[in-house]
This record gives sequence, C-alpha cells and structure tokens, in this order.
Amino acid sequence: MYLAERMAEFARSIDIRALPSSVVEATVRIVADTLACGVAALEEPGPVLLRQYARERAGRPEATLLGSGERVDLPLAALVNATLVRDLDANDIYAAPPGKDTGHFSDAIPALLAAAELAGASGQDLLAAVVAVYELQAALAEAYHWMQRGLHSVSQVAWAVPAATGWLLGLSREQTVSAIGLAGTTGGLVLQSWLKPGPELPLIKGAAPGLVCQRALEAVQLAARGLTAPPDALETLFERLPAAVDPAAFDRLDGRGDWAVLRTIVKRYPAQFYTQAAIAAASSLHREIGSVDDIAVVTVYGHRQVTAGVQGSPSAYAPRTRAAADHSTPFVVAIALRDGDLTPASYQGEPWHDPALLDLMRRIDLVIDPEFERAFHEEGVLGCRVVVELIDGRRLETTVRQPPGHPDSPLAREELLAKLRALVEPRLGPGAAERLLATAERLPEAPDVTALLAACRP
Repeated sequence: MYLAERMAEFARSIDIRALPSSVVEATVRIVADTLACGVAALEEPGPVLLRQYARERAGRPEATLLGSGERVDLPLAALVNATLVRDLDANDIYAAPPGKDTGHFSDAIPALLAAAELAGASGQDLLAAVVAVYELQAALAEAYHWMQRGLHSVSQVAWAVPAATGWLLGLSREQTVSAIGLAGTTGGLVLQSWLKPGPELPLIKGAAPGLVCQRALEAVQLAARGLTAPPDALETLFERLPAAVDPAAFDRLDGRGDWAVLRTIVKRYPAQFYTQAAIAAASSLHREIGSVDDIAVVTVYGHRQVTAGVQGSPSAYAPRTRAAADHSTPFVVAIALRDGDLTPASYQGEPWHDPALLDLMRRIDLVIDPEFERAFHEEGVLGCRVVVELIDGRRLETTVRQPPGHPDSPLAREELLAKLRALVEPRLGPGAAERLLATAERLPEAPDVTALLAACRP
C-alpha cells in the first residue's frame, strides 16, 4: 500500500469518542491556542495584505475569515487564517524525538476549520481531523529529513491536510489519495529560503503555511472533480531528493506511537521555540534584579540552537523587524529581564530601536554549553542556564531544563489562559480568552463550528 493510501485511510479511521480523554483535552487546548494566535495577528502587515487580497478575489462565501464575519472561497480562507496563526510565531510545535525533524502542526488547523465550516461538520469531526493531521505530520516529520534537503517543515502540511479535509468534505478514498498527490507534488516542496541569519525576515515567514494550505484545499477541490495524481508521489519525493528515510515512522498510523497532540509544545511566549527556555529563565530573574541598569553582564549557556545560528548570530543583536526580533535570543532575553514577561505587546513600538534595550542586548553573551548540546541531541532537552552578574557584585542564575508548555512541563489551565488573554483581549476585549477556551472545551458536544468562529470575533 502506498503511503498516500495509508494516510487517507488513517484520516478516515479516527473516532474521537474512542480516544483517551487526555488526547481530547490536549486537542481542545491546541485548537483554542491556535485560534488565539490567529486573532492576535489580525493587524500584522502580512495578514492584512492577504485579507485584502482575499476580499478582492472573494467568490463563493464558503468559509469565514478569522476575527470577522466575512466569508470567502474555501482556499482563500485557509490562506488568510493559516497566515494569521503562524505570523506571530506563538503557535505550537511538535516535540520531536532527538535527531528527527519537527514542525508547527497547528499550521494545518485553519484549513481543517474552513473545511469543517463548509461541510457543516460537528465539533467532534473537527477534533478528529485535528488529531489525524497531527499524527500524519508527526509521521512525515519523523520519516524524512526535510530540513536536510533544504525544505521547510511546512512542506509536511501540504501532504497531511488533504487527507483530513478530504474526509471532512466527503471525498472518496481514491479522491483523497489523488488530493494528497496533487497537493504534495505542487505545493509540498517548500524551499527553506528565509530562515537564516539577518536583521530582517521577509513576510513569507508567516505566509508560507497559508500558501500551502490554500494549495492543499485547491487540490482537494480539484480531486473531488476528478483530477487525478499518482498515489506514490511521496515515495517519489523520497527517491528523487534522497535523505535519511525511516518508513517505520508511518507505523504510528497503525497505533504504534504516542499521540502527537500529547507530544506538542504549546509555547508560552510569542517567540521562536528554541528561545522559550531562555525567556522563562530571564523572566524568573526579573524581580531579583531591580533595574536592568544594574546589570553588568548576562550569560546564556545552552545548546547551539539558542546560542548560535539565527538566534545568536551577530545580526540577532540588531534586528530590524518583529519577525527578526522574535528569533533573536538577545532581544527576547533583554525584554524578559526588563519586563518579567514576553507578550505580543512586547513588540509594539519597535523596541528593537530603543537605545537602552540595545545597550542591554550588548551585555548579553551567548555560550554553547557542551552539556546542554549533548542533552539537546541525545535527549531532546531544550533548556538553558541564564547567569546575571550585577554591578554590585551579586550573581543570579537559574536553569530551565524544558520550556514551559513542553510536554515535560505542561501549562496549567490558568497559565494557558494567561497566554490567551495576552493574545486575544487587545483585539476582542475583556473576557474573550475565557470565552474562546470555554467554547473550545464544548467542541465534543457542538453540532458545528459556528460558535467557535463567533468566539474569535469582537
């Protein structure tokens, strides 16, 4: 059986009523977190541009644009809403086994929500589709070294979304297999062209998932009308762009593996996931410092993903856009030390131009620590140690082994609500976070997704 056939059959097999309660609860929280990330980005440049693009090309009112009552064509809704979700870099990420690729699996949720709305699917159906799309992306991430071949992990979305949305929209098994081949062949090879050291990151960083989801839903619509594609497209990718391939990763579709929703990092802070532990550590030291003017030097000891690369390059000390700032370890650590937290509001007013903050950033040293490097590669540990030396001679330090929101350090419900409040209340007003989470928690009994979409509007 070809991989696309296995994927199509798996997506049709999920029964949310038969899943452990822990899986359902995790999925509900992921849905709420994902939509809150989207609401928070409503006024960001990339999403604003694409919303206008969708309005100008709107034809049939099939699916709702997040944060409003406007309805546009199904693929256009996925384009806008997936871009919203990804734009602030606040959405979740898979805690992959050491040595395996990962991905922001919630990039796919806006496409599933749009398809569920069009189909009149129930809340249970949406949750089942989310569980399925996370499992499919986990299999894809663990089977192939996408990044090693120069492909961004958002490529996985193109292969996984048609399997889940094909089921929601009533496609046959054969049509769904063709949809997977169509989407993967034409939109599932996303070149990693933007994540590299530099003072700016282009808008495609946030828009890539939207573009991929748009193409995936177009593929589903075309397959429903009879357009066919090879069932072995995924095998062809592995053959034509060779990298280490582990076909056994797809055995998780036979029930041999932990549920991916339970191995997902629900990020506490709107920043790149390798910086999360450093933000948590710096935030915990905030109260002991008094004023950041009293800091002589800060040293972050960690694996190279937080202390080097994009996050720790020379350009990370002089970001010129929000997208570059949320990938900068010096920037996010400086904000956390100064304010005791990092929220979407931390980026308002372009603080990366603030001379005082830049001065603090220059006092932050990043050091690759051999023990953190070993633990990262062998155990999947994402932590770090932050040491603050004050002018008066005091030395403060703390170690965070895994960032808050990691499966080994999950967010309590109140911690999740604190994140949701910071994300949605500036756009939707007081009480919006509680309303969104409560609505998501009622999805197992909801007849459709209407209330969920309404909870994302003012």
